[in-house]
Amino acid sequence: MGCAQAITNPIYIITNAEQPSFNRRGLTPIGFQRANECLPQLLSTLNIGKIIMCPQNDDSEVCFETLDTAQPIANALKLPIDTTCGADENTDDDCLTKLTKNFAANSSQSILIVWDIHEMGALLEEDLNVNIDNADDARDGLHNDVITTIVKNKITLITSQNCTNIDGVVPGTGIVNLHSGKGKGKAKRALKAARGADGSTVNLKEERAAKRAERKRALKVRKGVL
Repeated sequence: MGCAQAITNPIYIITNAEQPSFNRRGLTPIGFQRANECLPQLLSTLNIGKIIMCPQNDDSEVCFETLDTAQPIANALKLPIDTTCGADENTDDDCLTKLTKNFAANSSQSILIVWDIHEMGALLEEDLNVNIDNADDARDGLHNDVITTIVKNKITLITSQNCTNIDGVVPGTGIVNLHSGKGKGKAKRALKAARGADGSTVNLKEERAAKRAERKRALKVRKGVL
């Protein structure tokens, strides 16, 4: 069972801020601005009591920019960063379930998850086991400027972070209300990265391994190994 189904604490999910192309490490100037100037202020209003982040994994080539994104938030909220659960294939799929349930047993505060943008599909479907069958609308693709809210195993809100001078102006409130009754046919697009183009379920572990192999090869090319 997914962790969000077992607890009532709101779970907020963001990806790493913008990163350079060609697997170069660190954040772009825009990503640095988002992480240091926007996110700490934005998330300070959400009663967050725990920050979970996937740690850098050299073998799997994941989560290199999550710390640069999460650390300014942790500093502002005066919270430690829990890196118990990784985005690599060696981490137990139940890791996040156990971690969030343990926190929820003693607190009603919200939980923030900072994750590798390339691993969001696996995070939602494998690690959190998010139920999207009843969602009325969902985001189209994965973006650095999105914050996703999960309550009781369901995506309830998807909104732009609306960072000043970065994200521009979103029409209306900038919030996508998943219970608005609009766009029911788009529901499963929340897991677009985790499914085939025809909507069929794919083997996520194999897909994750293939993507990591591609990133490793690109890194070797950049270093002149290949």
